[in-house]
Amino acid sequence: MKSVSQIRCVEARHRAVSFHVVRRALAASVLLACAQAGMAQSLTGGLYGHEAAGAGVTVRVTSAATGFNREVTPDANGRYAVSGLNPGSYQVSLVRDGQPLGSYDVVVNPNRNAAVPELGTPPATAEANASDLAGLQVSATTMATNITPIDVSTPELSTSYNYKLIDALPVDRSPESVARLDSSVRFDQHNTGFVSIGGASPAENRYYYNEFDVTNDKTSLGSTTLPAEAISDTQLITGGASASWTNATGGVLSSTIKQGSNQFRAGYSLYFTPPTSRWLNPRGHNTLNSIGDYYSYTSANNHDGVAQQYLWASGALVKDKLFFFALLGSDPASKSQAYNQTQKQVSSARDKNYLLNLTWNITNSQSLNVLAHRDYAQTFNNYYDLDEDYNPRSVGAYRAWSQTRTDSRFLIGNYHWQINDDLALRLMGGYLGSIVYSPSSGEQDTAFPYVTSYDTATQVQTNIGRNNAAYVYSPSDYWRRGWKGDLTWQLGEHKLVFGGEYYKHSLASTTNSVPAGWFTYYNQANVALLNGSLSPAEGRYVSQYVDLEGGSFQTINKGAYVEDYWQATDRMLLYGALRWDNYIYKDGVGNQFMRLPTTSPRLGFSWDVNGDSTLKIGGSLGKYSIPLPSSFSFGVAEPRTTYTNYYTYTGIDPNTQAPTGLSQIGSTYYYNQGVPTPAQIAATNVKAPYQYEAQLYAQKQLAPEWSGLVQLGWTDLRRVVEDTCYGGGVQAYAQSHGYPGYEQNDTTCWLVNPGEKFTLKRDYDGDGDIEALSIPGAAIGIPRPKHKYYNLKLGLTHASSPAEPYFLNLSYTYAREYGNTNGLIDEERRNAGWIGQTTAFNYPAVMVGSNGNLAGDIRHSFTATGTYDFANGLSLGGVFTAHSGAPTSCLGTVPDAADPAYPLGAATHYCDGVVDRQGSDRRLPFFWQLDLSATYHWSINAANDLSLQLRMQNVTNRQGTIDINQGYDTGSLTDGATTQSVNYHAATWQLPRTTSMVLRYTFQ
Repeated sequence: MKSVSQIRCVEARHRAVSFHVVRRALAASVLLACAQAGMAQSLTGGLYGHEAAGAGVTVRVTSAATGFNREVTPDANGRYAVSGLNPGSYQVSLVRDGQPLGSYDVVVNPNRNAAVPELGTPPATAEANASDLAGLQVSATTMATNITPIDVSTPELSTSYNYKLIDALPVDRSPESVARLDSSVRFDQHNTGFVSIGGASPAENRYYYNEFDVTNDKTSLGSTTLPAEAISDTQLITGGASASWTNATGGVLSSTIKQGSNQFRAGYSLYFTPPTSRWLNPRGHNTLNSIGDYYSYTSANNHDGVAQQYLWASGALVKDKLFFFALLGSDPASKSQAYNQTQKQVSSARDKNYLLNLTWNITNSQSLNVLAHRDYAQTFNNYYDLDEDYNPRSVGAYRAWSQTRTDSRFLIGNYHWQINDDLALRLMGGYLGSIVYSPSSGEQDTAFPYVTSYDTATQVQTNIGRNNAAYVYSPSDYWRRGWKGDLTWQLGEHKLVFGGEYYKHSLASTTNSVPAGWFTYYNQANVALLNGSLSPAEGRYVSQYVDLEGGSFQTINKGAYVEDYWQATDRMLLYGALRWDNYIYKDGVGNQFMRLPTTSPRLGFSWDVNGDSTLKIGGSLGKYSIPLPSSFSFGVAEPRTTYTNYYTYTGIDPNTQAPTGLSQIGSTYYYNQGVPTPAQIAATNVKAPYQYEAQLYAQKQLAPEWSGLVQLGWTDLRRVVEDTCYGGGVQAYAQSHGYPGYEQNDTTCWLVNPGEKFTLKRDYDGDGDIEALSIPGAAIGIPRPKHKYYNLKLGLTHASSPAEPYFLNLSYTYAREYGNTNGLIDEERRNAGWIGQTTAFNYPAVMVGSNGNLAGDIRHSFTATGTYDFANGLSLGGVFTAHSGAPTSCLGTVPDAADPAYPLGAATHYCDGVVDRQGSDRRLPFFWQLDLSATYHWSINAANDLSLQLRMQNVTNRQGTIDINQGYDTGSLTDGATTQSVNYHAATWQLPRTTSMVLRYTFQ
């Protein structure tokens, strides 16, 4: 799609100087210039064009904002390109013998190339010489609706959103919020609260700030964030990313931070959310289960006013050379109150952050950008008992406190050097880290157990003990550092890119249950316990759960790539690339337990049908992989001991509520024991996950203000890395293949590529030596992963202009998603964590009935985004979102207590002993939501501007169902049968109306 500036510029040339030639096909060499300017992931942008004005002509590119000045000489065919430009407005002038022939104002966006129409073409109505053109200047105004133009220099299909457009809408500038403006992006509101792109799980996206990969390696969900107030542009790629991006099986969200210029500017921004009230911020919606008890209780929850405020300034430290953008953010303490069955929680949160972005234009061919950020966030919670269940007016004694303190830091450097017309160098290096402290009063009560009671009738588990914390947490220390560099070489009609990158991550933390363990009282007769015993006939017993885990873990991601942008014909650009990655994982004592090298070929094309960037047909085909996060290593390789004991008891301590007179029932049930060796953690031949992706699309400028998009996408997941625990299958295979005495339990899990042959090292013959045994995937009854996704997206955009001052984007997507796995996380079971360790492939019984419509199978999605600017300073914005319902499953307990999947509880597709295929239970209702904003601008004088905005999400306060409980039973067998859960099909509701106000003041 064309930017507002480009569309207005073309329109002005039509009307002012009758330049109808801009609309005709440009010379074939323009496409070569596009190829030269095509770029990989970058903080900077570029421009390209063609001039046929004859010998002695040069093209001058200048910026009054930064003092930039560079002259280039078109080649023999009249083509030229300028890259490595910091984002902003530039004037492109055609010069002959020092005299300007014409000029064009163009807006350069990060990671994009802007097309410059011919400046030396005379008006069609008359013969012209240099003097006829000397006065020609076509202006382009950067407007709030500035979006990226059609870029034929790359097969990538991407959209960039400028902060001015986002500020006019009822959304914030965060990358996730921006991505949700695209109908093909699914908001996972029932599980993770993050976006799903390209049919992948929300844990498979990659996030960037100023070229640095900031994806949250703790979880792979979201990213380490910078203040949204500092974001200038956000680029969204929903599929078909080039090889220069870090591998991702989902989407790419790349943001750049504001930079300074010669003009000093400063301002203040205040984001304020009023307290809970009936009209502006109403309370949530309670949900009752099948017996009339609360499934969720939110109607008493409330919050005080919440404020976020920022002071910022930008300008030049050294004119034309050194620029700064500085931001100081502060969130004053704000309180909120939340209630559950037995407690009131009062929370207070505050935040302070500092950001500085320096840009040094060393020469007109070299620039250095350094970004630094520090953030201090704190949440403090106090807990009080309720004397009556679910009664906010019955607040009793003070119970406990907890606290979370987070110290985050950021440092990123970018160096760009245009060595000559044919060579360009980019270097990037950075570091980020966060330390999370989680002290609580529970640390003072570690001598006491954590005690709960399970009510069989209501199926509710309640804390009844003295201790309010089940776990004791050590500080969590997470950091990531990395670098990236590439060299671009223009070699005739080929633009070659050679690059490499290196990221190292570390995550250290310890989590232990309180030393005395977690006791739970039950009153259930003849229940099959995890250790193979039955509960007493009178039903009175207690369980004790102990969990000891933690350590320090490091992962390393290395990558290298080579790309070729080949101008095969005048209007056809072909792209070929090969990317190599190596993912390295270490355990808690520093031993490497898995190394996953992989190669990813990519192909693509870009066809500029008319030769003037008004109709582009593009496509791509490639193989994509993804690194697993540090939390993956933490989960599979940490030293961990987990066990459960069952007891009868004779009494209860009145002080701690702990059981007394214990007599153990059966043996201890161990799930993890001690420090695993690399051979215990993973099979020796595990390979990297991957999928194939293909897309085909067409972008068309329909009229000066209108453009359209048609896109087809397809993905096919071929391999995942997951843990499996079916030791019985290994035992049976080993016993029938030379090791008749081998035994292996079903509580030890190890990593494999499900469905593929794996080699497992064990002491199969019992002589103390380790042997390697190659085992077919079918021997453990685990199928290959299957995840297929395809979509059709239609888009229509109107860019705002003075004559038609409204922006409108209509986006519709039809999609299908089916298979037996969602990818890195288990969306079906609403499990947002345990990447690579989901329940899905643990045992054969779990996979029975697993093939079907996946949790993201939303067939129809529609998003409408728009703004309208009135002449009196009023601006209206809105976002309307609607989609058909997602499928849900019936999840129950396998009907055989001897089956190794029985300890998983309600996690299989057995409901009352009958298999219910994934996604076949029912579909959620149709969803829709309307968000609106109104902004009024006051220009106090030439130097001062003030605006006030009202934002409202879910204007109608619609209370639609966004999810239902899928757990069919209570997760255990009593007298050989399951007991249906009272929470089955209980609803989760759409968030109520949220209102906020934004005040912005700018001085320049």
